[in-house]
Amino acid sequence: MRAGALRRRRPYRCPPLYDASQTITGRGGRARSLPEWPDARPLRAWQKEATETVRAHSGSSFLASATPAAGKTTFGLHIAHRMLRAGFVARVVVAGPTTHICRQWAADAARYGIDLEPNRPNSDGPESGDFHGVAVTYQTVAAGPDTHRLAAGRRTTLLIADEPHHMGDQAAWGLRARRAFDGARFRLLLSGTPFRSDNSAIPWVAYDEDGVSRADYVYGYPQALRDRVCRPITFLPYDGEMEWVSDGRLRSADFDLVLPAAESARRLRTALSPEGEWMGEVLRDGDARLSQVRGEGHPDAGGLVIASDQDHARAIAARLGSIAGEQPEIVMSDEPGASRRIAEFAASERRWLVSVLMVSEGVDIPRLRVGVYATAARTELFFRQVVGRFIRTTPGGPRRQMSYLLMPADPRLKALAHEIEVERRHALDLSPAGEEDEGEEFDEPPKEPGESGGFAALSSGGAELDEAIMSETALQLFPTDDPKPPPRKPISVAPPPAAPDDREPERESAYAARERLRAERSRMVGDLARRTGKSHREIQGRINRETKVRSVAGATIQQLERGNELLRRELWR
Repeated sequence: MRAGALRRRRPYRCPPLYDASQTITGRGGRARSLPEWPDARPLRAWQKEATETVRAHSGSSFLASATPAAGKTTFGLHIAHRMLRAGFVARVVVAGPTTHICRQWAADAARYGIDLEPNRPNSDGPESGDFHGVAVTYQTVAAGPDTHRLAAGRRTTLLIADEPHHMGDQAAWGLRARRAFDGARFRLLLSGTPFRSDNSAIPWVAYDEDGVSRADYVYGYPQALRDRVCRPITFLPYDGEMEWVSDGRLRSADFDLVLPAAESARRLRTALSPEGEWMGEVLRDGDARLSQVRGEGHPDAGGLVIASDQDHARAIAARLGSIAGEQPEIVMSDEPGASRRIAEFAASERRWLVSVLMVSEGVDIPRLRVGVYATAARTELFFRQVVGRFIRTTPGGPRRQMSYLLMPADPRLKALAHEIEVERRHALDLSPAGEEDEGEEFDEPPKEPGESGGFAALSSGGAELDEAIMSETALQLFPTDDPKPPPRKPISVAPPPAAPDDREPERESAYAARERLRAERSRMVGDLARRTGKSHREIQGRINRETKVRSVAGATIQQLERGNELLRRELWR
């Protein structure tokens, strides 16, 4: 499995697993005991093997390349748990691409007793001593590298870099991340797509003399299929007849016709027009496919449409709502409450979610079984991230869990679908490269070269299913799955009777408790200010002095509870 290793001075030799006698003490924070790894959450075989590879690793940076949905988060938290219990590190920092993913990491970590504060602003300084660390975005790190460098210098730190391809080694985010965490005791890089679309190197990743990246542990999609860790996926490309105007000329073509790059992009955008007949037929087939999946033993299966931009998403959602008889959930990455709506959709039985980029990477919605690729983005990196949303198995679900992605029969997209099962090691272009645009995966997809000016989509129609694309591994495991489209009339499926909820309530995570206490404090300070005529600043300062903290941002949960109790007493009087 091991493809190479970085040679660094300090080896990682962790003491025996689950040494309950260890505690974690960091300078500036009180000792924190950590519970044992729960028996109810056993590791998968690849996670155990990767853990032993980390133990034998001779460097201070380790890249684990595992297919999306294989369980990279659990693996990363297991390494953090072991290092914390062993006293190898006193602190954990998770760096991720979005605020939603950071919050998801903090929620998952809390299940194992690891308290991370998600999305802590740089202006608040280091986390309080009753937390094991933070989960912050790469953008936050880049905005305040010295804040994170000083915090890592005070307490020995493990950095977990989630999807590190968002950093370019010679670009702003990469340079500042190195400044912040070059001094970390250990850096664990986790990626399902360990390469960048702009050919830049990734910080802390080893490359050979030919510019080929070397992961320290690899777990690919074919392996995950054979282990039934991931679902197989069938790609359903749809052809059709597109008509558009460009540069004053009327053009018409299906996806089989070879066109220049600019016209190929315009043909794709014409197909994706939410008012066109092509999109309507694909959405009807997608909804019928979802009904079929639900009727075959997965009654709460969900669907996801990846749209091009916000206006496009709203138009598609309106059209899909009339087809499905239920208005889809819409999620935009820059809207408040997006994380909450994704979590609510994941826990519900609603049929469809329409999103712009927000659900392209790192978001855990296991019940997604049907997707519609309705964006003009055609990079390998983005396409693989989208595919990763549909291959996560549903615990306790049906044994046969084929997923389906409906997509335009665009030649570039079809080529990406054919290659999806092939493990790709990224060979860098060693010629001089230009500057990168940080955050490219979360902006609206750029226009293709030569696409500007004089374009108007006229019509699209005749959507027909092209030859379905199934991986050879999937065909071996699921030889009888039928890729033909189901009837377009939705199938009515009665919901199953609700099962009694006998699960034990999960403990409130430290970051959720902190948010609740700070909200309570803000509300009570406001009430007291209205009653007494004193300023918010005056009341906050007095409570901080009585609880011996410099600021609310630096208060521990215990100090926040004490301050809120003082405020309650004053209000009751």
